[in-house]
Amino acid sequence: MHEESELGCWTRVFGSPDPLLRPLLHRPHCGFVQHAARFDRWIEPPPPALTLIISLEGQIGTGAEGLLPGAWMTGLADAAQLIELPGRQALIDVKLAPLGAYTLLGRPLSELAGTVVSLDELFGAAGWELSERLRDLRGWDERFATVDAFLAGRAAGGPPPNPTVARALERLRESGGRLAIGALAAELGCSRRYLAARFAEQVGLPPKSIARLLRFESVRRRLAANPVRWADIAHDCGYCDQSHLNRDFGDLAGTTPTDFLARQIPGGGVIGDEFPIVQDAHASVA
Repeated sequence: MHEESELGCWTRVFGSPDPLLRPLLHRPHCGFVQHAARFDRWIEPPPPALTLIISLEGQIGTGAEGLLPGAWMTGLADAAQLIELPGRQALIDVKLAPLGAYTLLGRPLSELAGTVVSLDELFGAAGWELSERLRDLRGWDERFATVDAFLAGRAAGGPPPNPTVARALERLRESGGRLAIGALAAELGCSRRYLAARFAEQVGLPPKSIARLLRFESVRRRLAANPVRWADIAHDCGYCDQSHLNRDFGDLAGTTPTDFLARQIPGGGVIGDEFPIVQDAHASVA
């Protein structure tokens, strides 16, 4: 899909992953080419998924990490990130479901939370070889198939998720993050402490933080589909009131709700060189 606007032009191509891999993924693989943009920095809200990026052309940077490796994965985070993507870029963007990432990596995801790790650190020579092979390919279908083969090979020998954690995540997704964690633990017949410990290992963030990311993802989907009154969005997405929605915009999008709408990028975050000051980011809107 080719997109053009006053902000620039991009191409996005989505793959159709092997059905056996879909439980590992948060969404289908995305091939992205930035042909031209009238900005080179933006603020990206954290998704309820782990991100695996392989750059085919150009190099991504962040405000916190500087220039990133050519192929990397980041764990779950609960704060917005400043992304730098200057000039022409081409990359593959894979969004992994937390439990899918746990099976692929076979290590506690708390070690990755809020960090960026190169693929060769995570997978050794196999991670380096994957990125090199993808850069040699020219068609998106071949690239996506190569990623699928790599993921399938890693998942085959990986640990299965804890059934309680799997059910807890399913219930949080079903509720759009609106289910209270105490009620969730009671429903599953376990303590909140047990749930938090298992989430630290196999998800990377506590259940309450995951619920927050899922609620905010629901807000972003609502804005993309049919922007309405903020109070209605807050109510429909499970916020106690509009001030709680404002606070999440400040923490998870680095800006206010109205500013987010004014500066949003198709398919991404919002244009910005820095985060607004805290009192602005948490300001109320009508």
